[in-house]
Amino acid sequence: MWGDIMLESDSQINENCYQIDIQQWGVPRVGTVYVVKGEKIFLVDSGTSQTTEKVLKTLEEFKINPKTINTMIITHEHYDHGAGAAVLLKKMPTTMVLASEKTAEILRDPSMFEETSKKYYGEAAGLVSPYPPVKNVEVIEEGDSIDLGGEITLEVVALPGHTPGSIGLFESKTKTFFAGDAVCNYNQQYEFYMPPSFPELFDYETYLKSLDKILSYDLKYLCMGHFGTQKQPKAKQVVKKAAETAKDWKKIISDVYRKTKSEEQVYNKLLEKYGDNEYVKNFPELIRKSVLGQLIKGYIISLKL
Repeated sequence: MWGDIMLESDSQINENCYQIDIQQWGVPRVGTVYVVKGEKIFLVDSGTSQTTEKVLKTLEEFKINPKTINTMIITHEHYDHGAGAAVLLKKMPTTMVLASEKTAEILRDPSMFEETSKKYYGEAAGLVSPYPPVKNVEVIEEGDSIDLGGEITLEVVALPGHTPGSIGLFESKTKTFFAGDAVCNYNQQYEFYMPPSFPELFDYETYLKSLDKILSYDLKYLCMGHFGTQKQPKAKQVVKKAAETAKDWKKIISDVYRKTKSEEQVYNKLLEKYGDNEYVKNFPELIRKSVLGQLIKGYIISLKL
């Protein structure tokens, strides 16, 4: 009924799940949040504090009243997943917020994250949305099972690596795995894979272990934070390719940086290998210039080069 691969920006994935394109930076198919419906309705991630109107508009198109959303689950610490929570809660006054312990700490006090963004985004930090704090966050951890009613439950899966607080959610009835950013930044149109190695939270070895953990699940749908949903067999192919790409980046960055101690030469080598990708060209210029540099820096810090 829903096809083999989800290409539409705003889509019903299966009988219980929907995806919403938040149009991050005004660009389609960059960031995604999800809705899971049982007897209760859950929102997976919030987008940024600048994309909440798009989320609310699409919920309306899906005939979902924001006031009926029982719970918002934030998959990890970054602003494009948690910074919209406080703004959305103004329209969802009875909605609970759930997150891992490390993510909950940043949701309650995002000042550290904001300082890190300024440090690494440079001029582009102005395009990182404000991150208003969320006072009440309930902590969830690996192995917790969240009952939505109607035979729909979400299993909490720890997926550190992209960030220490990253979690996934597995819905066993439809075999849907919500991975946040634990897989990669992926664009199907260009078959573009970019490791999610933003500093200072990225840990390379832990990231690869989390990819292996995702592959151990009998999943049918893989719902990623960037961008969208893939259905088997493509879903697990994307996870495997993410691991291959991450290893390839490690080799290039390690070899070039050890010889030159120059992030610029690493940048040029990656462009030489992968090209100046058409997908990334759609980003605002400031973001486009800073993203690859940040991902390189994340590897350098994690690998202690």
